[in-house]
Amino acid sequence: MRSKKPRGIAVVDVGYTNTKIALFLPDGTMVAEHKVVSRHLDGPPYPHIDPEPMVALCRTALPDLDRILPVDAIVPCAHGAAMACLDAEGGLALPIMDYISQPPSEIIADYRKIAPKFDETYCTLLPMALTHGLQLYWQQRAFPGSFARVKTLVPWIQYVGFRLSGEAVTEISSMSCQTHLMNTRTQELSSLVMRQGWTQLFPRIANAWETIGYLTSEFRGSDFRGEGRVLGGVHDSTANFMRYVCAGLDHFTLVSTGTWSISFDPSTPLSQLVEDRDTNTNTDVLGRTVACSRFFGGKEFEIVSGGVPAHLATFEAIARLVARGTRALPSFTDSGGPVPRKGAKGRIDGAQPVDDSERVSLAALYCAQMVSEQLDAIASKHDIIVDGPYSQNSVLLAVLSQLRPGQRVLASDLRDGTTAGAAAIALIDGGKLPTIELNLTEIKAAAIPGLAEYHAAWRIEAYASES
Repeated sequence: MRSKKPRGIAVVDVGYTNTKIALFLPDGTMVAEHKVVSRHLDGPPYPHIDPEPMVALCRTALPDLDRILPVDAIVPCAHGAAMACLDAEGGLALPIMDYISQPPSEIIADYRKIAPKFDETYCTLLPMALTHGLQLYWQQRAFPGSFARVKTLVPWIQYVGFRLSGEAVTEISSMSCQTHLMNTRTQELSSLVMRQGWTQLFPRIANAWETIGYLTSEFRGSDFRGEGRVLGGVHDSTANFMRYVCAGLDHFTLVSTGTWSISFDPSTPLSQLVEDRDTNTNTDVLGRTVACSRFFGGKEFEIVSGGVPAHLATFEAIARLVARGTRALPSFTDSGGPVPRKGAKGRIDGAQPVDDSERVSLAALYCAQMVSEQLDAIASKHDIIVDGPYSQNSVLLAVLSQLRPGQRVLASDLRDGTTAGAAAIALIDGGKLPTIELNLTEIKAAAIPGLAEYHAAWRIEAYASES
């Protein structure tokens, strides 16, 4: 066990849209941040992620942050939907696939024949190239020469740590975030991995808080003061969840919002999960299974609102929409979600919104309803904590609270739970979690007349089969 806390903690958070490096004190306070736009390339051979802007940012930002506080620990953190295929020299044998890539239909059809069953991995085959197993299968089938050069497979998250330290590992939260690569029950590599001959390509599993190596000279500059320990790293959504666990919370549902709306409930048994409602599991950094559900919440809000700013939503506009029976019905993207078989079938029924306020109010109402469906899909029954952009949407939160009369809805004041949670990982000592307080605000339920009846009719129409 360590005898002292790190003086400075740097989180390298590689998001789909932006990459940032944030510096934290051991008490969880962020003191500085550097940011760059993440780069995505169209191809060839398929849409892929360019890691070099992340590497360049690390090269300049880490020495700069070390001048503020000695950086003793660096925590890699990234979205989970990508894999890095390394050759014998540590270079990329294939570009890192962007999850928006669309596999050929014959690849998808063939993959379905070998994909693990839901009760092994507790994740369905996701749209596009969101599933790691499908990514690797596509690469192996379509680019056999390049795939034959692959000597090591690591999640995108651990690729960040590899570039910083030169050490390749995997980590349980990164390998278990709906990948088809892990048997959820046994926490061993899945039947797919063994069937395809990938087993020997995965390096050892390290703990998220474990020091896997030290920052190489490329990233230290001339006068680096900190220890520069590079840790195992963590899946971004799981990092966000762990921040709440580190606040001493136990029985709760976290609705983590941003590009995706992902609900986490550690109390829900696996037997409650239903494949066609886009329920799944994540595994936290301590190896505990967490039931999850999701939908493309940020994107769907954007589509329904037409880009109108969220703060223009009002209770008065929602009351008018409810009284008129104007309904936004799922789903406006083909990306899964709690209402099955409705991908890309979204529509607005009834009288159309008459102005910007009604348009964005309809988006708030619709997304509150979809979050409620997410919560039902994982049998949520405890306090509901909302963070991310939805936590700042007072109208959406109050409508959600009215839709969930038996539960408290609490808004988190964390503006970036992902980086805060990743920083907390650096404070885990021998598997013992730190305790870091946070502030939650209870939301008063809205009082929209007829909302319960409106929502009941909405559910009937939302779940109706095609005629």
